[in-house]
Amino acid sequence: MDTDQVTHEFTVRASQKVHGVLAVGAGLVAVGFAISGSTSPTGVLRWFAAAAFGVLAVICARALSVGALLVADDVGIRLRIRNEWIGTRWEEIEEVTVLRRRHLLDDGRIAVHLLDPGPMLSEMPAATRRVTDANRRLTGTSLAVPFGLTATPSNGTASTGDVVQALHMLADTRCPVREQL
Repeated sequence: MDTDQVTHEFTVRASQKVHGVLAVGAGLVAVGFAISGSTSPTGVLRWFAAAAFGVLAVICARALSVGALLVADDVGIRLRIRNEWIGTRWEEIEEVTVLRRRHLLDDGRIAVHLLDPGPMLSEMPAATRRVTDANRRLTGTSLAVPFGLTATPSNGTASTGDVVQALHMLADTRCPVREQL
């Protein structure tokens, strides 16, 4: 295969290690609470705790089966929000902002600011729109994905500078990619 024809790609995927440990741990805690549950008032609370940890285990186990959260290549960026893939060309993006991790247990975010987000957002299902609304409150844009602790970039590092550099190389001069301080 000719190296000129190779498509360079940058992806962000859910962290298998973090979600696996959380799924197993939450499942074990759920079983522990369920075993100690009874019909007394304290036992009923244990059943509720077992159900809550069981739900957490299922959510984390589902994250294990999820593929990429973001795919960027020479053409543009595609983000997966819930079960919806949202893609756009670099020319339709006003700016890509990479928000740094504040501490070890925090995730950074890759935020995509579109020139005209209206048509894309109006076509989304209501549940996906709720997620994009939460993204807008957190990052200033509806289209954002995490990276760092719970999601791992394909370049193998959670360094904000490396993420910015990888996206900048793909975007070239079609849209600015910057780190938000």
